[in-house]
Amino acid sequence: MSESLCMKRNSVRKFQRKEVSDTVVEKLLRSAMQAPSARNQQPWRFIVIKNREILTELGGISQGAWPLKEAPVAILTLIDVLEDGRKEMCPQDLSAATQNILLEAVHQGLGGVWIGVYPLEERMEKVENIVRPAEGTPFSLIALGHPEEKKDIVHRYDPAKVQVIE
Repeated sequence: MSESLCMKRNSVRKFQRKEVSDTVVEKLLRSAMQAPSARNQQPWRFIVIKNREILTELGGISQGAWPLKEAPVAILTLIDVLEDGRKEMCPQDLSAATQNILLEAVHQGLGGVWIGVYPLEERMEKVENIVRPAEGTPFSLIALGHPEEKKDIVHRYDPAKVQVIE
């Protein structure tokens, strides 16, 4: 039986020293922008980061951000609420976009790891000071690249966490 993308996805923190093509990065972004969003407001912006100095500096924003120091590319997702948008739904919308990037990465033979930024004010401020986005509020950073090693699928299904109402 062939496993789905969801089952194949895992957090990859170590990468080969191999570039990720612009074509593949565009596919990741196209997948991100296919994510569902409340009222179809699509409250997102994205910054693709390939600059080694910036990636290394971002790798120091938190204890878990170190994979950015090795990743050949990262994508910063930003919340960009329109004037009449539903701000309270943005974290859900950006989470869906982030997950789509991670799933497309698997489809493209890449690995990645989600590094949380929002709603932690200190991390958001650090990211803003390093990247200086023209618009938007930092939501997540995704370190991406060709995995250094292949991981086995870990099945996490737990029927004890499921309630069925008939």
